[in-house]
Amino acid sequence: MYIDMISYRLADGISQAHLMEVAEKVVKHWMADLPGFISWTIHQDQEGNYTDIVRWQSAEAAADAHKGMADIPDAGDWYACYMPGTITSKNLTELKSF
Repeated sequence: MYIDMISYRLADGISQAHLMEVAEKVVKHWMADLPGFISWTIHQDQEGNYTDIVRWQSAEAAADAHKGMADIPDAGDWYACYMPGTITSKNLTELKSF
C-alpha cells in the first residue's frame, strides 16, 4: 500500500464543516472512481492543523491520480480550503501491517 500524507491549515474563513463538504464531493465525483484508490481520511491535531491520509494500492496509482488532478470537478473549491504556504506532504510505502 502507498500513502499520501498532506498536512495543512485551513484558509481564513473556511470552516471545518465546509472542508468536509468539499472533500466528500471530491471523493464522490473524482477519487472514488480512480484505479487504485482505497480511502481518504481527514485528521485534526491539538493545534488545529489538519492531515489527510490518502491510501492507494500502489505508488503508480497515486502518481496517475496526481496527473489527473486537473480533472477534479470544482477543484477551485477544494484548493480554496488550504491556507497558502502551509501545505506539506509525505509519501509512505507500507511495509507491514500488524
